[in-house]
Amino acid sequence: MELNTFQKQKIKFTFDFFLDYNKDGAIQWDDFQEMIKRYKDVNKGSLSDADYKLMLASLEDEWKDLKALAHANEDHPVYANEDHGARVYANEDHGARVHANEDHGASVSFDAYLAMWEKTLATCKSVSDLPTWCQKMIPILFKGMDVSGDGIVDLEEFGNYCKNFQLDCEDVPAVYDVITDGGKVTFDMNRYKELYFRLLTSPSADAGNALMGKKP
Repeated sequence: MELNTFQKQKIKFTFDFFLDYNKDGAIQWDDFQEMIKRYKDVNKGSLSDADYKLMLASLEDEWKDLKALAHANEDHPVYANEDHGARVYANEDHGARVHANEDHGASVSFDAYLAMWEKTLATCKSVSDLPTWCQKMIPILFKGMDVSGDGIVDLEEFGNYCKNFQLDCEDVPAVYDVITDGGKVTFDMNRYKELYFRLLTSPSADAGNALMGKKP
C-alpha cells in the first residue's frame, strides 16, 4: 500500500520523535531502550514493573517484525552495526535474522520503518488489525500519559506529555479541546485507542493529529 505524503509525514514524525533518540537517521535497539528509559523518567510511577516488562516484550516483537520486513526487501535493508559485529542469515520463517548481541546489533533505516507500516496498514481496518505488539503498546502508552492513574488524561497531563516528549504544541488547550471534542468526549483509554488508530491510518488531517500536539 502506497501511503500519501501526509501519511508518510506522520510515520516520519513517529520515527523522529519517539524512536530515533540519538538522531542518527536510523533505529537501533539502543533507541528502544532509551524510549523505555524516557518513560521511566517522566511517568513518576504511573507504570508498574509489569507494564515495563510488557513494553519491553512488545518492542522486542516490533524489532523482529521490522528487521524481518527490511531483510525481505533489498531496497530497505537492515545494516550491520560494526560495533556489534552483526551478521545476517536467511531465515525461512521471517525472511532473515541478525546474529549479534541477542539479535539487537543492527540499524534500521527510515525507509525500512516506512515499509513496515505500508505493509501493515494495507489490510488494517480497525485497532484489532494492528500487529499484536502494537495493540499491547496502546494501553501502556496511555497509562504513561495518565500519570494520576485515574483512567482519564486531563489537560495538565496532556500538557506535561507534550512538554516531556518535546512536541511542538503551540496551543495545548486548543489541541486538548480537539481531543475532547469541545468537552463532549472524555479522554480515556477508548478515546486514546481511537485517536491512535486515526493517527496511524487517516489519509488526511483529523483529530488523530492531536497525539502529535497538532490541531487538524
